[in-house]
Amino acid sequence: MDLLPTDEVHIWVADLGEADWPSAGSLAAAERERAAAFLRDDAAGRWVASRWALRQVLSRYLDEAAKAIALELGENGKPQLADRSSGLRFNLSHSGDLALVAVAPGREVGVDVEQIEPAQDLLALAERALAPEAVAEIRAAPPSDQPLVFHRAWTRHEARLKCLGLGLTGTDAGSPVALADLEVGQGYAAAVAVSGATPGTLRCFTIGS
Repeated sequence: MDLLPTDEVHIWVADLGEADWPSAGSLAAAERERAAAFLRDDAAGRWVASRWALRQVLSRYLDEAAKAIALELGENGKPQLADRSSGLRFNLSHSGDLALVAVAPGREVGVDVEQIEPAQDLLALAERALAPEAVAEIRAAPPSDQPLVFHRAWTRHEARLKCLGLGLTGTDAGSPVALADLEVGQGYAAAVAVSGATPGTLRCFTIGS
């Protein structure tokens, strides 16, 4: 079992484009059903790979086989361990060929990664979903930088909501959440959120290392 000090958050990065991820056949029934619901094989393949990435990470901390780990959905659909006695909290996000798994001991955690893609309606989307200061930051950026600034703000926003176990349109009562941007590769923006006043020490790893 890998040790996870109480003041650390571990972030694991996975390349979903690798060809040797296991198939959906050994996943839990609910996961197999979700995979089968995708209309495109490439999207289904990346989703299945992300689930195996999550399971492989959790197996490092739980001393359980990846396929044997029991997962369930908590309130508002946030995934969690069926047996929470270990105190381990986690979150998964994937976009494009990249997946991130964040784990923390005894504190709720949320993570988000987004592939940066130019779009015509970034400001309109920001105005609907993001805080006014984030909208102002995006508006003030040069047009060539706006996609990056938008996606960084978006990942911070979504990581916070995922940490709190809320949907994208949810609100919270001011629960303290610490945010940190993550550098995970060119063409992507990412952020992690951890309950509490500070995120603690962030350590990044690559799955397979």
